[in-house]
Amino acid sequence: MIQEEVKKARENAILRALEYIEDGMIIGYGTGSTMAQSTSYVKKLIQEKKMKILFIPTSFQSRQLLLENNLPITSLYEYPEPDLMIDSFDQTDREGNAIKGGGGAMLMEKVITQASRKVIFIGDYVKLVEKLSRPVPLEILEEAYPHVKNTLTKNGFRLMLRESAGKMGPLISDNGNLLGDVDIGIIEDPEKLDNLLRSIAGIIETGLFPKLADKIIIGKIDGNLEEINVNRKKL
Repeated sequence: MIQEEVKKARENAILRALEYIEDGMIIGYGTGSTMAQSTSYVKKLIQEKKMKILFIPTSFQSRQLLLENNLPITSLYEYPEPDLMIDSFDQTDREGNAIKGGGGAMLMEKVITQASRKVIFIGDYVKLVEKLSRPVPLEILEEAYPHVKNTLTKNGFRLMLRESAGKMGPLISDNGNLLGDVDIGIIEDPEKLDNLLRSIAGIIETGLFPKLADKIIIGKIDGNLEEINVNRKKL
């Protein structure tokens, strides 16, 4: 029953996000279970309104989802500044700070998030918290792993490499790097932590997204929505 409630809450957030899609847009498309759930709704909208939309995928998963649904894809090479980025998250607070990367695609997700004119994150009420506390996903250069682990340990953090029953050894990202998660505990200052982690040579990217979206849409258990408007940090 709980799973169905969460799925319905996500659906409501998805449908609200679709209201921002306009004909002719170039759209960055995120990764994860919420985005997989979104794809059929996106396809239906485009077919019903006869829209011409191009999508920039953030991972192998999102590329395959788009292609399997006959949704045309492009890249940042053709369109370096997408009109809209739609993505999900693993955890968010009401200040607009989010943790992403549960699907291991945070590097390209952050690239396309930064590049896009407007960014909308969608999710359900379970992922909304007062303060971020999930382990932070990291993409790590393989040869730098001993240095990264040693430095994090000296700072009192615990790094866990991701593994899979489908292969021996660690999981590898779409970009050929190691994937891990660092347990910080309660994160008091997400932007400061993001800067600290990325200052360690060998950490290519983190799953911390401090105020990188314009809007975060939360589907609630009662069928309502909570929309968090963020003072987005742009480069």
